[in-house]
Amino acid sequence: MTQAHHEDVAAYALGLLDPAEREEFARHLDGCASCAAEVRTFASMGELLRYADPDGLEAAPADPAVESLVVRRALKERRARRLHRAFVSAAACVAVAAGVYLAVHATASGPNPDSVHGPARALLLTGRTYTGADPATGVSAVVGLEDKGWGTHVALELKGVRGPLRCRLLAVGDDGRSEVVASWGVPSAGYGVPGAPDPLVLHGGTSLPEDELNHFSVETLDGRLLATVPV
Repeated sequence: MTQAHHEDVAAYALGLLDPAEREEFARHLDGCASCAAEVRTFASMGELLRYADPDGLEAAPADPAVESLVVRRALKERRARRLHRAFVSAAACVAVAAGVYLAVHATASGPNPDSVHGPARALLLTGRTYTGADPATGVSAVVGLEDKGWGTHVALELKGVRGPLRCRLLAVGDDGRSEVVASWGVPSAGYGVPGAPDPLVLHGGTSLPEDELNHFSVETLDGRLLATVPV
């Protein structure tokens, strides 16, 4: 691994990185407050996995939100040091959200703050996704959607954008109504570009139901369009 990625936070907290990867990610944490917060959330889960007996998991009770098969696979791959980062992030985020009991007669404690990375990445993995790109700006986007009773949960992965910029994501309905899903700042280095390969990943929501959405627009706060994602 030549560069630390935000999605390594779960692997780091659960003790799944090799020494070189762990050292590199520790340096990444010094400059990434959101990842540092997630590490604290996952810390207690890491202790559970570290001391869990994989042979005893078969007959132990498990929370229905996370099957015991997931836990067994995590333990097995921890020993092999080859756990796929994306799988770890998705499984760990589901475990935290469900307050999973890992069948070792212990429970995780401490705060469970909302995470910029966890829910967004989980939705991009499990939700309905749509893509869009603008050849003129070089910006590409992936939007993940989850229908909710209050509207639509929206996740965004953005690449190919350089700053400094202040941007927003607009949800546009079939009737032309638009709402701001999220807004953010882009540093000079940018996201998903040479020298700064990590994409921007965030999530938000709109009161528009999923079946009434027409498209999403990524634009600067002064109205310059960067990319459109049809739905």
